[in-house]
This record gives sequence, C-alpha cells and structure tokens, in this order.
Amino acid sequence: MKRFLFPLLLIYGLIFTNQAMATTQPVTITMPATTVRQAIVSMLPLPLEQNSDRFQGKITIDSIRSLTIKNNIARIEGQVSGHNMVVTTNIGGQDIKLKLGRLVLPITCDVRIRFDPKTKTLFFRPTFHNPTHGSSNSAKTLLPLLNGLANREFSAKLSNLSPFQTKIGSKTVSLQMEPVDILTGNNNIVLKLRPIVGKSR
Repeated sequence: MKRFLFPLLLIYGLIFTNQAMATTQPVTITMPATTVRQAIVSMLPLPLEQNSDRFQGKITIDSIRSLTIKNNIARIEGQVSGHNMVVTTNIGGQDIKLKLGRLVLPITCDVRIRFDPKTKTLFFRPTFHNPTHGSSNSAKTLLPLLNGLANREFSAKLSNLSPFQTKIGSKTVSLQMEPVDILTGNNNIVLKLRPIVGKSR
C-alpha cells in the first residue's frame, strides 16, 4: 500500500498546483515616471523610423529632460536630431537635393498609451507640439517628419516576456509573467502580471 502512496500524493499535488495557478491573482508592479524616464534614457539615442520620399537621413531621440504621466498620456520633453539630412525639392520641374547635415530640435511629445489584454499588446500614438522657434531650419525639416509619426499607432507585443528562472536543487524552474493589464496615471505606470510556472528540467 505504501508504494502507491507517493504516486497518489504526487498526482494530488499536481492537481492542486494547477488549480492554484488557475486562480492566481496578478502581481502588481508600480513604476514611477522617474523610473520609466531612467529606463528610456539608458537606451538613448533611440532611432525614429521615418518614411518620406522628400527627406533622407537618420533621426534619433538624443535626450529626455522630463517625463510626466497622466490620464493614459505620457508627456516627454527632450531633444531630437537629424543626421546626414538631405531634402529633395522641385525647382522648375527638376528635383534638387539640398544637404542640411545635422539638425537639432527641442521637442514636446504627448504619447497616448493603451493596452489590449486579449492580444497582450501595448499601443503608442505620439503627438508632437510645435516649438516656439518653429521657423528655424531644424523645425522646418524635422517637424514634418515627426508629425507624420503622429498619424501612426505603434505596437509592442508583450506576450513573449523573458521568463525568470531559478534553480531548486538540480532542477531549473521557469516563471513566466503574463501581462493582464497596464494602467497609467498619477505619474505612475501600473503593471498587473500573472505568474505562470513552467516546466522544470
């Protein structure tokens, strides 16, 4: 009888674990705006994708001076620059390329954030505000490119977050964090993540 006791306890433990995991409450992680800003700053300079036939060159976010979060909108103040910028103009029916080199522009950008829990996708839609010196060469060249980004919604899949792994004896246990919801406001981003234990090896 004893030789059947351990397998029965093991099966019972597995059933109990699965039931517990099915009802696991999400873990809440609060990230202040200052922490989010520091995380972004650590990745600078960040390239910005631009699709324009009139402009050529590389645009990057060089610095972020401040970041505030309120009502699902993150307001970012910083600086962007264009490198090896070339603008194509049409004069008398002929295309002429003007080399502008490097351009620097202070910017204020509102990023609307929303999360789709069904697809585990985070969406961003930026809106750039005109600077006070909107007549400068940098503003005339870079603002049209930045405003073109405002008509697009960018997405980031969060379904494949890197798992956390820990070693228990000779076994490695993988803990996957599944995003349940993402909330913004009061200068915080609140992440609700549900832990999912993977197979050990």
